[in-house]
Amino acid sequence: MKIQDLLDKVGDLPTLPTIANQINLEMQKNSLTAKSLGKIISTDTSLSAKVLRVANSAFYGLPREVTSLDKAVMVIGFDAVKNIALSISIFSLFEKEGDSFVDVSGLWLHSIGCGVSAKNIVEVGSKQLGDDAFLMGILHDIGKVVLISKLPDDMKKVIDLMTNKEMNQRQAELEIFGFSHDRVGSLLLQNWNFPPTIVQTVKFHHKIEFNEKNMDEHIPLLIHSLFIGNQIAKILGLGLSTDMERVNIPEEVWSRLKIKREQLPLLRDKIKNQYDLLTESWKREGLIKQQ
Repeated sequence: MKIQDLLDKVGDLPTLPTIANQINLEMQKNSLTAKSLGKIISTDTSLSAKVLRVANSAFYGLPREVTSLDKAVMVIGFDAVKNIALSISIFSLFEKEGDSFVDVSGLWLHSIGCGVSAKNIVEVGSKQLGDDAFLMGILHDIGKVVLISKLPDDMKKVIDLMTNKEMNQRQAELEIFGFSHDRVGSLLLQNWNFPPTIVQTVKFHHKIEFNEKNMDEHIPLLIHSLFIGNQIAKILGLGLSTDMERVNIPEEVWSRLKIKREQLPLLRDKIKNQYDLLTESWKREGLIKQQ
């Protein structure tokens, strides 16, 4: 599917907020630095304050408060600050969807749960991929939010099909639209100038098996961590997915991520605790409605 095919069905795609767009354009040029990131975020005083408050939340467990973006980058890391800013910007873009027939706040909470889960899963064997996995979890269902916002009547038909014909959401979307939310999300992120790593991971987040040819070596690990993170978020009731279907994870996927079955209880406890800490700060900032 091309962007134009999607536009013909959906209409104009949402425009990425200015700050997030600037961050992505600088990343695209390989010119984003800690200094330029702080400079970009600081042009929006409201966003700057929210980024700092989230950075100072119990989720990051800092020994003392950070009072500047530069300091936040030094303490919690460049990628963590970048991803907080991107996540807040995108959440704010869809914050008016609260009256939808779908619990959009619950869906965003599910996305946070997926992000926290994917981060913890991938860090077992590849700690350096944790921040990327977190952002991908936040963004993995962005296609659902667009479809709910742009094509609500058709999305109601999707929900009806899921209920009456016991289909999963992707199957129902393909029958109604001819495409699914994971494809919509990947096209939107591509249109927003997100890196190919994020675009491909979101595109394949419902796949256990996929063609790895021409993929960056880290992408399969991120796809699998996101797939498992999605399942864990559902099992633990982190937020509310629009599709609660659960899938068994093949042993070879756990092995590839270097996770042993006996590690799972501790991982689940860690994920639940981190999710509670992070959502508390996001709710306090008004980014997610209190439930």
